[in-house]
Amino acid sequence: MKIFVYFLTITSLFFNSARAQLGMGGTPHPSAALDVQATDKAFYPPRLTTAQRKAIANPQAGAFVYDLDQHTFFFFDGANWVPLASTTSSNLAPIDRLASDGIIRDYFGQSVSISENYALVGAFADDVVSNQDQGSAYVFARSGSSWTQQAKLFATDGAVSDQFGTSVSNSGDFVLVGSPLANVGGNPDRGAAYVFMRSGNSWNQLAKLTASDGAAYDRFGQSVAISGSYALVGSPADGIGTNLSQGSAYVFALAGLGWIQVTKLTASDGSANDFFGRNVAISGDYALVGSSADDIGANADQGSAYVFARSGGSWIQQAKLTAADGGPNDAFGRSVSLSGNYALIGAPGDIVGTNLGQGSAYVFVRSGSSWTQQAKLIAEDGAPNDQFGSSVAIFGDYALVGSHLDDVLDDVDKGSAYLYKREGADWVFVRKITDHASTNTYNGTSVGISNGRFIIGGPGFQTQKGKVAFGAVDN
Repeated sequence: MKIFVYFLTITSLFFNSARAQLGMGGTPHPSAALDVQATDKAFYPPRLTTAQRKAIANPQAGAFVYDLDQHTFFFFDGANWVPLASTTSSNLAPIDRLASDGIIRDYFGQSVSISENYALVGAFADDVVSNQDQGSAYVFARSGSSWTQQAKLFATDGAVSDQFGTSVSNSGDFVLVGSPLANVGGNPDRGAAYVFMRSGNSWNQLAKLTASDGAAYDRFGQSVAISGSYALVGSPADGIGTNLSQGSAYVFALAGLGWIQVTKLTASDGSANDFFGRNVAISGDYALVGSSADDIGANADQGSAYVFARSGGSWIQQAKLTAADGGPNDAFGRSVSLSGNYALIGAPGDIVGTNLGQGSAYVFVRSGSSWTQQAKLIAEDGAPNDQFGSSVAIFGDYALVGSHLDDVLDDVDKGSAYLYKREGADWVFVRKITDHASTNTYNGTSVGISNGRFIIGGPGFQTQKGKVAFGAVDN
């Protein structure tokens, strides 16, 4: 990416005291307070190290310096120092959106989903009326390149600390929202998921989903996914037999205007504390379930993901996916996404080189009933503890990977997302997506992509008030 910053050169000085105008190199324009004109000289703003810039006492909005350490210009926007550049690559900055009624510690953007012209954003710690941390979710609708909040969703029977909005997914006219700490039938944290349906510009609660065999502390709804007439809900703390927190996932199908449980999915080789169902995805006749704490051989918590294929009314385990170069504590399967014949799986704990916790993501491709690893994605500018792969999304030929603890310039844990495009059997890096948010925004905590448009969640923005950013892959 080529960056050009242009300044006029100083040659001579003209001052109009009546109008308080200053002209350098010529008579100032009537509209200018300062007009610099030159053809063979450069303008030099203050040149400071990063430490010197950050030590400026009480900077005012509009302050402008060149950072010698970062090799770029910065301006102060009234709250933060922001890098300033113009680019010839046409990579337009994403457009931020906040909840219309958001306040600090709502964690708006902790979960996101996008499908066609609609996007869904979870705010699991939103207080609904007097119910602290009941949680909510917001629907945004697209018109052209603009995204506008259309509705705020919450459970009609919601209660304190339900954390509705921990997970979200949408497909067509349906949205699915997880509420993993909901009490069901007197069972604390058994969990639930809610289906809403669009009618015009309105979204109405259609169904509440619960596990037929659910129990206390199962955390049903920790993850959700919906595609067409099928919904998938993860229950990662579900005990299977004597295996505590082995985990499970439940498939529901649309029947008329109701949703019925079709089957319960478990790992054929599951064991205690695998947390199968921590993340789920569904696309057409295939479901993908992450098991990020699965021990592979002697590698504790290397992680895995399981593919299930639908055959009639049954869902059969088709494959178990693991990283070819996996190691202990990789947390492979912490994030999963499906699109057609491709699966994208995050391993945010992966050690890259000597960088602990830099993270990675893996692409798998299906041929018939076989799934093979096609690519491993890593950030070329990655650093220790970036957690690249903490969120993933794939659609068509594009993949988006979140790195929510990425330090961007001098903003610690600002976070970012990386965009890749498939070219044949290769996945080529397109660009890194970040914005002008500040330290601890955690951009990339959640990501979504659909039909050339993406959404990136930054739940740490402004003391966890949270935000999301919308953009297009070809900008």
